[in-house]
Amino acid sequence: MITEEQIAGFRLRLEVERDDLLNKIKSLDDELAQNDYDYPLDWVDGAVRLYSEEDVMFERNRLDDELARVEHALERIKAGNYGFSEVSGKPIPIERLEALPTATTLVDESPPDLSG
Repeated sequence: MITEEQIAGFRLRLEVERDDLLNKIKSLDDELAQNDYDYPLDWVDGAVRLYSEEDVMFERNRLDDELARVEHALERIKAGNYGFSEVSGKPIPIERLEALPTATTLVDESPPDLSG
């Protein structure tokens, strides 16, 4: 069973990860904002710009997803149910949480469908 001291360690780790993700997201947003050109582009420059922006937006979306998982884990800590499976309610092994602090299920469980 997870101890209060371990939970405090995970909270700190998750808060640091959240801050890091927010900084990365801000950096990507700044990069997208700087790509606002005031002059017409030829088709090659336009294609390169589009490819670059799509790459940045893909990374931005990936970071948003990770941020949502981190914030969900922090909410679970606050609610007092961190470290327990959202599917079965069983304790998540500490080794799994150390490897993946945002884990919400046991390895052999399917995550809940959160799509609506």
